[in-house]
Amino acid sequence: MLMAEFRLVESFRITRARPVPGLGTGPYSEPLDITVVGGVITAIEPTAGVGDGDFDADGANLMPGLWDNHVHFSLASLIGQCTRLSHKAAQAEILAAVEDHLRHRPPRLIGYGFRSATWPAPPAAADLDAITAAIPVALISRDLHSVWCNTPALEQAGASGHPTGFLVEEEAFSAIRILMSRYLDLVEHAVQATEQEAASRGIVGIVDYSSDWAVEAWQRRAASRSLGLRVEAATYPDKLDDLIAMSVKTGDQLAENLKVGPLKIIADGSMGSRTAHCIMPYPNPLPGYPNGMPKYTRPELTAVLRRAREAGLKAAVHAIGDAACHDALDAFEISRARGSIEHVQCVAPVDLPRFAQLKLTASIQPAHQLEDAGVVDRVWPDAKGRAYPMLDLLRARARVVFGSDAPVAPLDPWKAIEAACHRPYRPDQALTPLAGLRASSRTSLSIGQPADMVLTAGPGMVLLTMLGGRVTFCR
Repeated sequence: MLMAEFRLVESFRITRARPVPGLGTGPYSEPLDITVVGGVITAIEPTAGVGDGDFDADGANLMPGLWDNHVHFSLASLIGQCTRLSHKAAQAEILAAVEDHLRHRPPRLIGYGFRSATWPAPPAAADLDAITAAIPVALISRDLHSVWCNTPALEQAGASGHPTGFLVEEEAFSAIRILMSRYLDLVEHAVQATEQEAASRGIVGIVDYSSDWAVEAWQRRAASRSLGLRVEAATYPDKLDDLIAMSVKTGDQLAENLKVGPLKIIADGSMGSRTAHCIMPYPNPLPGYPNGMPKYTRPELTAVLRRAREAGLKAAVHAIGDAACHDALDAFEISRARGSIEHVQCVAPVDLPRFAQLKLTASIQPAHQLEDAGVVDRVWPDAKGRAYPMLDLLRARARVVFGSDAPVAPLDPWKAIEAACHRPYRPDQALTPLAGLRASSRTSLSIGQPADMVLTAGPGMVLLTMLGGRVTFCR
């Protein structure tokens, strides 16, 4: 039963819960009774052996609530309403799926999930126009870094007259924002449903990198209802002046459960679109971009980071390729900014210790490895030995946090933990389950901590989620 509509109760007691070792301050191994007052853990005691609390855990596992530290929440919610396309499909198979959809379903198509990195040539509007030049068809790639449109969809996405119809990077991001604005009612309905879905997976908080200015979107939501998650709302450079005008900085409270997040800066593209900025050239690059697409020179990136620091903002720099990661580390060092590098999918060995030295967070999305495993050898043959260095980063004393990058991967921290611990791309980089849980949580099972907690019957089998003393999910 979903319980996101329940208000905070003054006190709540969980009985006979078995804490997961290593996630609290005490030597908690036996079943415990936990008392919550005013949204805070006020007592942790050996169980009295009687299941007479507000929730009897009956020996279920208790752990801190989980966080998704990198999600595009609005888009992930909308994508749930889209036609799904296989990232393994060839171009002809995608075209056949589009044709079948248009034959049997309503005359509009936003599809999601294709990946063109291994196709012989980039797709074009003409390919989709051959199926229909009258009905808008817009297909969003699995990594969100490209959008494939037919002619009517190009007009809807503000890209009329585009020479190919295959939009990449900034063109793609702009098209996605415009397409989302056309379906705003659908987005808002989907967002509430996705909040509840997240709670059912033990999630209590997110860092939202939605491109429709997450700050404004979540302020609007918080003004009309109680948020079902803790939200840190990011800002992109095009809205930086607007954020500065609000006289706020990263961590400031905007509403209940809503804080100002980081400034998101996209330094390169993605592996799936062959636009990640890499030291070695791609075997089959996009025309004119042998090493991918850097978005900034190092001085330009340094200038943006310096401005973020002066405004009191942390920065979150998207850097997937090893060249982009190196440049981002240099820019952080020169600017003295603080924050994170997002994705960290390929890192030169010499750069691994710099995360700890510069006090930067390595924000990783482990589930990417499940789908990238069959592509890395072909797209990054010279870099695969440096790909997904999760354990190497921990050994180098970096702070590592996990996210999903939803909708690129499911909004499910358990899948991230499974990928990191049991199905890493490089077996020598596997983490322990405890390390995976620590990378997915922010609080501990300790007196005085916020009552953000999850009870499970096993990995992914969530029985209860509590957010600041409020039950947001109960099975």
